[in-house]
Amino acid sequence: MRAPASPTLFELLTDDAAAGSIAVLPPPAPGLAPAVAAPAAGAGLRRLAAPLLLAARVVLRRPQVRQLALRILKRSPALYARAYRMMMASGASAAAAGADVQPGRVDTLSPRANAILRRLQSLQAAAPRQPGARPRLAFVSPLPPERTGVAVYATELLAELSAHFEIELVVAQLDVRLPPALAHLPVRQAAWFAEHGDEYDQVLYQIGNSPFHSHMFALLARHPGVVVLHDFFIGGALTHAQMSGADPRAWSEALLYSHGYAAVRASRTADGRVQAHKDWPCSLPVLESATRTIVHSHHARQLAIDWFGADAARRIDIIPHPRTPPEVKDRAAARAALGIDADTFLVCSFGFVAPNKLTHELLRAWIASSLHTDPRCALVLAGANHDSPYGVEVEALIRSAGPDANIRIAGWLDDAAYRHYLQAADVGVQLRTNARGESSGAVLDCMNYALPTIVNANGSMAEFPPDAVWRLPDAFEAGELVAALETLRRDPARRAALGQGAVALLDAQFRPARCAALYLATLAAARAATHARHAAWRTALAAAAPADERQMQLLAATLAAQESTAGRQVLVDVSAWSRPGTRPDPLAASQLAELLARTRGDLRVEPVWLDTAGDAPRWRQARNAIGRLLGLGWPEQDEPVVDVHAGDVFYAPDTAAAAVAAAFDAGLLAAWRARGVIVNLLVRSLDGGTLPPAAAAADRLLCATEAIAQQLAADSRASRQATGPA
Repeated sequence: MRAPASPTLFELLTDDAAAGSIAVLPPPAPGLAPAVAAPAAGAGLRRLAAPLLLAARVVLRRPQVRQLALRILKRSPALYARAYRMMMASGASAAAAGADVQPGRVDTLSPRANAILRRLQSLQAAAPRQPGARPRLAFVSPLPPERTGVAVYATELLAELSAHFEIELVVAQLDVRLPPALAHLPVRQAAWFAEHGDEYDQVLYQIGNSPFHSHMFALLARHPGVVVLHDFFIGGALTHAQMSGADPRAWSEALLYSHGYAAVRASRTADGRVQAHKDWPCSLPVLESATRTIVHSHHARQLAIDWFGADAARRIDIIPHPRTPPEVKDRAAARAALGIDADTFLVCSFGFVAPNKLTHELLRAWIASSLHTDPRCALVLAGANHDSPYGVEVEALIRSAGPDANIRIAGWLDDAAYRHYLQAADVGVQLRTNARGESSGAVLDCMNYALPTIVNANGSMAEFPPDAVWRLPDAFEAGELVAALETLRRDPARRAALGQGAVALLDAQFRPARCAALYLATLAAARAATHARHAAWRTALAAAAPADERQMQLLAATLAAQESTAGRQVLVDVSAWSRPGTRPDPLAASQLAELLARTRGDLRVEPVWLDTAGDAPRWRQARNAIGRLLGLGWPEQDEPVVDVHAGDVFYAPDTAAAAVAAAFDAGLLAAWRARGVIVNLLVRSLDGGTLPPAAAAADRLLCATEAIAQQLAADSRASRQATGPA
């Protein structure tokens, strides 16, 4: 029989049941290489490219010019990758240079304590609200005419919420065009809101994974509110925020905070620089800053659990994506406007052509089906083609179908043309792969117009019942799609039944009035929780009566220490080699390599060092030491004070280290244990047969050898016998 494997260091440190024990250091586990050569060309590239970067950022902030530039760049994948790497390196440099996205930040406070300090200051200055007044709501969202489905979504929602709130709109666009019923709503620019966000009772953010939302992350950090998370993976918006300079820390900070150094290191490879924002959701800072979060599907909520643990979903509510019934359904007029014959069997796929829409698979199935050779059948991709080599391949596939093939790409459609296609179509095909928490507005549009719609069971589309859509398996075979197209072509009764089932589902669950009622419940729950938190902070303010800013900061730090958080941390002391020119000894290096290689959604490894400057020692994130160790090539970083909470784990690879002794003498280790932090210390040797005083602060002692463990166990038994009853 094979002996059970001994636990790894990571498993031992995170095993709460083992606290209070004496254990032998586990054997090293395979992990990251302790050191990697830093990229050689980064700094020089940034210096040489400074004028180009300035011009690129101007382009990125102008949507129409940005789309033209991307169309050109994406035709050359190599050029696009180089431009992307240069912009991301530039963004990291700007972040490291200390661009202050949180004015008034106190360097001796942790990020959470700084956020509480700002709120305490605003609570002191806030004027009391008049009783009976409707809540004042800041609604942060892109709005028409921006070319994003979130803008349309926002107008539907605003029409329902405006009866319950005094709403002001917050945008990062100069042109806003609202329906007449909403035209009276005040419009504020994001820069103004950054300074005045504390004046509102609540804030409601609409956040998606596109450049239209890249200004929102800094606003959310400063003015928390309810977040509607339209996409769980938001790396695209974060990278745009960083590359454009709108928020130079956005992507780098979110990646590190959400996924740790293993993800950061992966993002620095040649492939990772282009792919990382698609591979890692990076949405944990949004979930933690939000007072509550709204998603549109069980799939999106499950992604939060899968990536960040069950606690991350505690304040997530599922509210369906609302759809207003269409005002007009005139098939004949729509076909006349589009120039489509009355007897044409029209199949449409709506929305932008993109790799994740499986457009290649749709085209191949169409060409393999009998519809392809029937002159009375037509396939229209009702949206703009993808500005990339994928889009070029789509065009090549269409050409390969032959000169008589009735297949075309309609291109970008205004609202009127888009609705015409919805009314004119006989069948909708909306496929998806690699869903990342988004809900397809195009699927709901098809269903809203009673179109029989073919989907595959990917992401949220798996949640539609089979009487409302024709649901293929997630990984379907081409023949299954061919069969669906051909069946719906010859079976009008089946088409009618699916259309009726779709409308019945929307009437029951997706209409704006019902969704707005759920919104009101979420907003009320968030408002009640915020009021309770603020009431507790006002009580703390009154009790502490801080006489100056220093005392206010101490109160903020105390309140931050009392909070709970969704995730846990393994805090690893690297103080002995945190300065430039120093390196860890082999044992510390191998242990850190093992720990940094671990990824677990609800637990992040955070190397720390003890800062003894100033009035009191404090632990800081060791970003610069780890950057040198892993060869990340980033410039000097800000190193925030560490936030710690109950359930966190601290590990020092040497009980006799100077930093451990200093932290013990200052009472830091005892304070952490009082908060529920589990303190682990490694005993490398017993000089003179005695332990360093700091060992008394440990919940668990790890021993470098079996002999040390046996000696400590014997000493512990002797101590108990000496102090026990006579």
